Amino acid sequence: MYRAEHACSPCRQDLPTVFVDLAQRSAAVDRGGRHGGASLLDDLRGRAQLTEILVDGDAGDLLLVYRAACPADAVGAGAILFRRPVEGDIDTPHPPAVRTLAQVLFDSLRAEAPNTPLLAHVALALRAILGAPSARDDAGTPRGGLATWQERRAIAFMDERLDQSFPVSAVADVCGLSVNHFSRAFRRSTGKPPHRWLLDRRIERSRQLLRDTQLSLADIALACGFAEQSHFTRVFTRTVGMPPGAWRRATD
Repeated sequence: MYRAEHACSPCRQDLPTVFVDLAQRSAAVDRGGRHGGASLLDDLRGRAQLTEILVDGDAGDLLLVYRAACPADAVGAGAILFRRPVEGDIDTPHPPAVRTLAQVLFDSLRAEAPNTPLLAHVALALRAILGAPSARDDAGTPRGGLATWQERRAIAFMDERLDQSFPVSAVADVCGLSVNHFSRAFRRSTGKPPHRWLLDRRIERSRQLLRDTQLSLADIALACGFAEQSHFTRVFTRTVGMPPGAWRRATD
């Protein structure tokens, strides 16, 4: 029933939210509307402090927001979003306890007066199982760069489409970021802008095909996302220092 993934999806303004105070280990319920659910989600995503868990069936959407023990301290803050899947989501399993605890959350919130101590206990247990979103995702991340999961997802998205043409906005979308924010963060994380990284990865793939297959240069160009062999040859020569045909002969 429940599976987790970091992703971007449209959410309603009236998103029910459980606010968890880490200092008091207590919870408060907002049925939606007063705190601007969409704006809050955008902010959490932008700071890589959101873990998303997909829910099947008619459970609906739910946001758990963990507030730091000290308002000036971001350590421990973050959120977990339970949401219905959309096209393109990837199934990522989590421990069975996640499903059990999530069910308790949804069952408790159906009551007119939810048991907030129970909600706090369950929310803290989920956080312990899944890890603090900000601590887990931002560990080792360059300041202003992509979160670990965003970098991993962006690279996987592009790797799977080396033979295709796609806009940077498509990669930014799977990371839940605007094009400008994604481009800046990607460069900080990898040392290259997305377009440069993609070209280098295509050349790396072409070298593998030149070395390990008997494909023609034209077929290799298409397999690596170049519309024409002449474009492939120009980029390869500029990057490697010799034309692809000469490189292939030199490696034989």
